[in-house]
Amino acid sequence: MDIVYVSVDGADHWIDARLRSTTTLDKAIAQSQPGQIIRMIAGEYSFEHPLRFPRDGTLENPIIVRGETGVVIDAAKQPDATVSASNPGRDGFAVFQLIDVAHVRIEQLSITRAWPSAIYIENSHNLAFKGLGIAEGTYAFYANGLRSERISIVECRWVQDQSMWRTIRWDEIHDGKDNDGNVIKVKYRYLNGAFFGADDIAGDVEIARNEIRDCYNGVRMDVSADNLDAPVGTYNRDVRIFDNHFSYIRDNPVEPEATAVGWWIGRNRFYNCHKLFSQDGVRGGFWYYFSNICWFDSRPGPEGDENNGGAVFKLGKGGVVAQPDYISVCMHNSFFLRQKYIKKGTTRGLTNARNVIEHVNPETLPEDLMPLDQTFFGDENGLDLSATPPLPVKFTGDLANHDTYPAVFDRYDDVLIDPRPARGPVFVDGLAGNFDLRMEYQVGYQNDIIIQMPDGNVWVSPACYWPGAVTNGRVIDGPDYVPVDLDYVRSLPVPTD
Repeated sequence: MDIVYVSVDGADHWIDARLRSTTTLDKAIAQSQPGQIIRMIAGEYSFEHPLRFPRDGTLENPIIVRGETGVVIDAAKQPDATVSASNPGRDGFAVFQLIDVAHVRIEQLSITRAWPSAIYIENSHNLAFKGLGIAEGTYAFYANGLRSERISIVECRWVQDQSMWRTIRWDEIHDGKDNDGNVIKVKYRYLNGAFFGADDIAGDVEIARNEIRDCYNGVRMDVSADNLDAPVGTYNRDVRIFDNHFSYIRDNPVEPEATAVGWWIGRNRFYNCHKLFSQDGVRGGFWYYFSNICWFDSRPGPEGDENNGGAVFKLGKGGVVAQPDYISVCMHNSFFLRQKYIKKGTTRGLTNARNVIEHVNPETLPEDLMPLDQTFFGDENGLDLSATPPLPVKFTGDLANHDTYPAVFDRYDDVLIDPRPARGPVFVDGLAGNFDLRMEYQVGYQNDIIIQMPDGNVWVSPACYWPGAVTNGRVIDGPDYVPVDLDYVRSLPVPTD
């Protein structure tokens, strides 16, 4: 690899044991070639316009931009209120723009005040981002276009707005509508973004070992209205969300939109998050939620915020609102909750298996941190769970301590199988972050679980695992990632109702 040294001023600097010539980052990127490492030395960099890569690297010789301790790119931009839960496009500012390129890596640097995006991707593939520290912005990363795929984001950190959790109401970020259906644009709409946002991308996205905190959404991937009728699996396919830490997420850590196939959400930590997993209006399926740990010690919002209840699952309304076409599995997770498990809506094909669901006794908490009468589910008239084939909903082998469990399932015929009710705390100390099971609950099961994979094969979850994410002091690994076999998936029958 050829090393190109970069500094703020492009002058000569003492680097790596000798005086070396440097160039500026914008010039280095404009002249970049396959097999180059663009090596940034410490300093505060600033750019008025996006830095766009002019050409591809190759598999054997990628183009690498690498920083070091003290490398900070301060974009010094102001929030852009025209971007809110929407595609910023190539005309929106981003520090780095990767448009129609491949085999580029960016690593080990910090970016601040880049609105609306720190990194914008369009119809590009084989991209890797590692060790980036990003502060502010509507999006840390945004990807657009069907040819955007094979994107890896690992060991990065994003803090969007540290005041959001406590001082900004949810409905001051999310636009509303008046009685005529007209959009009411709200004060902080520019915060309605995500760590990774996307529109109309093929997929094959890895998001692993990142710290994502103080933001509105974690991963939110959409499909535009013009592409809603595309064959299932065309967009938002093969997404792996593994081993991340999500903290103080005001809306949803994981939110596919419109369609998604082959999503793997495993071994993450969710701390003080509003609603964990959204299936609202989403077609597709083969979604796997496993070995995750969720807990809380805080409730969001300032005085008067009515959107601070939260839930584990956010479901769609049914009817004309799209529902899953295939199965999803939520298994061996540990939930330490102040919120409902599911508030309202409906779904199909969901197997909820061998999780631990501990609701805290609200009398042991500070006043109003949790409703004194918190329920397991929302109102029975607002939640529809059915065991009717071909995509039945099943809750099987869950260990839960809510006073109404398992009786709360009496209204849902044949949905509940092999419940494990408990009384009192189930974890050693959930509030303190200790999610080992108490001794009396350290019991496996009689049978393995057979889980259908998106390539037509199956994965077997051993019966020896205890309920929840932790067995014998170790987080369960869960199934190995299996790419979607589109021919197989598209051969499966799809419900027509």
